[in-house]
Amino acid sequence: MRTIRVALVPALTLALLAFSSAVGGFAQEAEGAKDAPKEAKTGETEEKKTDGSSLDIQVTDGGVRLFAVNADAHALFTQLAEKTNLQLIVDDSVKRKITINLVDKQPREAIDYIVAAYGFSFAEVEGILIVSEGIPKNPSSYLLSEIDSITTKYVQAPQAKSLLPVFLQDHVKINAGQNAVVLSAPRSVLNKFAEDIRKFDQPAAQITLDVLVVELTDTSLDTFALDAGFVHAGHGLSANTLLGTLLFRSVTNLPADFYVNLDALVSAGRARVRANPHISTVSGQPAGIFIGQQRYLSTPVTMGDQDSYMTKNSIDAGVRLDMTPLTGGQGEIILQIDEEISTLGAPDPNTGLPDKSTRSARTVVRANDGETIIIGGLQQEETRSVRSRIPVLSSLPIVGGLFKSKRIDKTKTDLAVFVTPRILTPTGHRPPEEERALMDRFDIAPPAPPQETKP
Repeated sequence: MRTIRVALVPALTLALLAFSSAVGGFAQEAEGAKDAPKEAKTGETEEKKTDGSSLDIQVTDGGVRLFAVNADAHALFTQLAEKTNLQLIVDDSVKRKITINLVDKQPREAIDYIVAAYGFSFAEVEGILIVSEGIPKNPSSYLLSEIDSITTKYVQAPQAKSLLPVFLQDHVKINAGQNAVVLSAPRSVLNKFAEDIRKFDQPAAQITLDVLVVELTDTSLDTFALDAGFVHAGHGLSANTLLGTLLFRSVTNLPADFYVNLDALVSAGRARVRANPHISTVSGQPAGIFIGQQRYLSTPVTMGDQDSYMTKNSIDAGVRLDMTPLTGGQGEIILQIDEEISTLGAPDPNTGLPDKSTRSARTVVRANDGETIIIGGLQQEETRSVRSRIPVLSSLPIVGGLFKSKRIDKTKTDLAVFVTPRILTPTGHRPPEEERALMDRFDIAPPAPPQETKP
């Protein structure tokens, strides 16, 4: 019995030792497994630090001290709410990096600064603060935003949209029926949006253009140029016109007897006024006139095996003048002028279409309010052949030539254009002295002053 007992003790001891060793191994493995996440977590924190981000929030008796560099918005808001006992919800649409340094600010005040700086939407619902992206991208951020429609008075809605910052243009909608721009955003963004539009939605100056288009013969042009050159010492119509210069232009004030001399030339048949319109437009907007005729032509069209049909096309011929004035104040006006004078000739015997002769000029000049811009030298020489005959007799051999005639007319003309831009008052009137002069010229009595009504 003793021998057996002695033999069993070592065996039991060995078994217990083996069990303890196994349990210890398992414990070490479990410990190692437990420490592994810590090591992984520590490595992740170090990785975050290596990207340059930093976040430090301290709560003192003086308020909140917040220092963040490239910090995740969710982490910043949640840590700030946790340390200051605020109830706060941050929407998933907020994906920003925040850099900020605030010292001794109240928790709510710190959030207001962050929201204003980064354009977030912010609201308080039953004591819970909700933060979302400023420009609505989903229903949650839309619920925190407001919508505003601003009707522009002097600028077209598409133009108003193009004048706004580029990042905002994709979110601005146009209401063409009301000439308005519409935006959904936080109230602070909408206030800035409305303020910016008010700054550029200002009335542009109104400009009236007095245009005189005169067609002069060769002789009358020389006489007219001599007279203007003599009065203005070469500052009116350039003296080079006497030497046959093809194009001349100038900016000047017309002499007092300008219209008297022009009427004399017209009465003598040596000048013809082609157009004398007065047109008003807004600064920067085009204005155009056309005085002439439209000739409609029928042209046969055939498509494959189908039957041919006739189409009607029109050709314009006359005086066309396109002008775009622009003023930036100080009484100066920049004027772009596109001028075209066209005439139609006899139809071509082969095509049946008339020949179109065109004279055109384009220029950009700067003039003071009330000065006259002169464009000339648009010369044209026309040859017209007129044949007359007596039927039957003109067809007789030998003697037929006695019963028909031929006349060739050659006309050389030069076109001069006088454009006088004038800046109107904000009410759309000319200066008082000019209006009085116009009334005197046309014998128009000035309007009677309003009578006061006695109570």
